[in-house]
Amino acid sequence: MRTKVSLGAVFRVALYYGFAGFGGGYSVLAQLRRDLVEGRKWLSADDFLVLAELSKSLPGTPATSLMALLGQRVGGARGGAIAAAAFLLPSTVLMIAVGAAYSLVRQATGLSTFFDGMNAAMVGIVGAVTVDLGRSALRNRRDVGIAVLCAALLATRTISEPILAGAAVLIGAIRGATAAREQHGSTALTAPGADAPAKSDRLHGVVLLAAAPVAIVGSLAVLASLVRVFVPIGVMTFGGGLAMIPAIEHQVVVQEHWLGAKAFADAIALGQITPGPVAICATFIGYRVAGVAGALVATVAMFAPATALALAAGHSVDRFRASPIIEAILRMLAPAVIGMLAAATFSLGRAAVGVPLDIALAVVSFVVLVLRPISPLWLLVGGGLVRLAALWL
Repeated sequence: MRTKVSLGAVFRVALYYGFAGFGGGYSVLAQLRRDLVEGRKWLSADDFLVLAELSKSLPGTPATSLMALLGQRVGGARGGAIAAAAFLLPSTVLMIAVGAAYSLVRQATGLSTFFDGMNAAMVGIVGAVTVDLGRSALRNRRDVGIAVLCAALLATRTISEPILAGAAVLIGAIRGATAAREQHGSTALTAPGADAPAKSDRLHGVVLLAAAPVAIVGSLAVLASLVRVFVPIGVMTFGGGLAMIPAIEHQVVVQEHWLGAKAFADAIALGQITPGPVAICATFIGYRVAGVAGALVATVAMFAPATALALAAGHSVDRFRASPIIEAILRMLAPAVIGMLAAATFSLGRAAVGVPLDIALAVVSFVVLVLRPISPLWLLVGGGLVRLAALWL
């Protein structure tokens, strides 16, 4: 029997982890398990494990999806929406504040040098994440070959990230549908989440109503561009916030020219050192493009649709996980995501590595994370401090 929890309690717990959620999705997952399963006893260990695995299989950021699924399990659809919003609130406010002060920060010699050191360490961090994910995601030589090919195509700008991801999803869906027909004959498959259309529609309605006042402020064309850029990234990217970096960079730096390469590297580093998911860098980008209105629209566009998908999947967990189409899509996306991360490492390196010390910081960060997984926060701060020390000396 499920424990019913008040929406106020859901909000307070999610808000707390929005402040304390340093260290990435896996750190938040461990903290939530101790608190909600062993401490508050809101759900069983088995239920938590199922929701944690589902959150990793969904597009978007696993930490936000998990928070939404946990809120839904104890507080219904409203609990899920409230949990996701409360979890993102602290980092959203902080990123807006950083966006407002960014120009002053970059003009200050010491702080600018600190950012340069963080950006160099970030190159090694992304590279280490690529290796770590590749160990579990690449199961055979074919997967390795696909990942290398994807990395080469993206690094040389032969193909864009959205096209590559779309092709992987399409191929996976075709393979999954073929396998399903062979297994079940002509039996029609029910799409995951099809048993709860009304609740999903209501959730979409709430998201649209919440975004409507924001869209009145500022330039509608610019705000619409933010929606057009971030919604597809939020709902089509698997593998967490770091896996979104290549797609965000392509759209924000290459296509729209909203940020330069160095400012984009700063945005990713800020997403790492602030609580919440790395993809909260969308808030910073939105602020730099269109002020507070842009920050809020970009945040909603990045996280709301993916949260709605998570809640829809949460209504039919077993069916979603058992779908051969979903399984085939995830299998095809795995090497593509690894290739995207490898290309992102190369791209960030070109922008962030300027002197021999930067190369050393990137290599040290990479080696440390590969040999001993720790919070990337320490490596980012350490990289900034080393750069400052070099400046003073």
